[in-house]
Amino acid sequence: MLYRYRALAASGQQITDTIEADSVNEAAESLRASGLTVLGLQTAPDARPRRRVRGGGSRHLLLLTHQMQMLLESGASLVPALEAVEKQVGKTSFGDTLRQVRVAVENGGSLTEALEQHPRTFRPVFCTIVAAGEATATLPQAFGRLSLLIERQQQVRKTVTGAVLYPALLAMLCLGVIAVLVGFVLPRFRGLFDMLKTPLPGSTRFLFGISELLTSYWMVIAPLGVLPFILIYLILQQPALRRHLDAILIRTPWIGRMMARLLIARVLRIWAAMLRCHVSLTDTIDQSLHAITNQAVRKLVEDVQAAVGGGGRIGDVLNASYLVDPVVTAAISTGEENGKLTESVDFVSDWLDRENQQMVTVATRVLEPTLLAVMGAVVGAVAMSLFLPLFDMAAGGR
Repeated sequence: MLYRYRALAASGQQITDTIEADSVNEAAESLRASGLTVLGLQTAPDARPRRRVRGGGSRHLLLLTHQMQMLLESGASLVPALEAVEKQVGKTSFGDTLRQVRVAVENGGSLTEALEQHPRTFRPVFCTIVAAGEATATLPQAFGRLSLLIERQQQVRKTVTGAVLYPALLAMLCLGVIAVLVGFVLPRFRGLFDMLKTPLPGSTRFLFGISELLTSYWMVIAPLGVLPFILIYLILQQPALRRHLDAILIRTPWIGRMMARLLIARVLRIWAAMLRCHVSLTDTIDQSLHAITNQAVRKLVEDVQAAVGGGGRIGDVLNASYLVDPVVTAAISTGEENGKLTESVDFVSDWLDRENQQMVTVATRVLEPTLLAVMGAVVGAVAMSLFLPLFDMAAGGR
């Protein structure tokens, strides 16, 4: 819905405009998050339902950074460049955010200050790189670095999602086959065997027992299947429990190593982008904390932050951690000693991205046939248990 509002800016200027939101409360919250004091808010006369596009998505941020780099490098001024991207995005929530950013810049504010008024859309890392670009008059290059950073993040996300999706579908298919066997096939075979009074082997009796349990008490068992997901959700809401869960996951054989390498690559990718934009090392480390959710990796970055603040070296902290590969530690330590930390972090982040992509691909290739073999073994075991009594009947009838 489209809402018309009157609001007071921090400068004392009164603003009358429109904003798109799903409800009045969401519109008011968005305006307050932008630093405005709402004086009036009501449905606009021409309000009509519109397709809601979530602001701050990587697709929109990538479009923004690409277009801003191109327009600024071609000589366009900042406000016309923002207006051009705003028109291209169209009537979406992200477009509304860009309009508010453009208005703030037109009123004399800096681009960084305007972006910081929308923290849910523009993360601290994004704002810090833009601030560095403004401070050093290299805003086009800053947007270019952001574009490259977002592209790499998208590529990694697609790789991981693609690697997880097919095995997940196979697992769901396996569960579906088992459900059909237990819920429909086994009860019918049991009726047949009861009618024929056929003696049953132990494996067949076991399967029939499982089938009877699941079909008779499914209303109790089904909620128990949801219980683990509820527990995981509750754990994630508790920082102390989440820290223990992250520590357990990161130390899990094979899976933990893959998780650690993906997360460390993400941190180094952010460091490389920010250092290339001439952000100070202390600010780079500090801002990268905002992009980390895993508590184990966050603790490592906090240790690096403390060491650098005390005059220590990044390589020494990384060398003492089980999360970082020795080759990564060696490369960063060498960069520190030679005064080429930016180049070494940039190189290592690229190398880790390539290695992680290969690792995820190999893991997928191993997991897919494993799941197929498990599904085949389950179906084969059920089939053999069902046909063994029939074979015995056929042999006894000769």
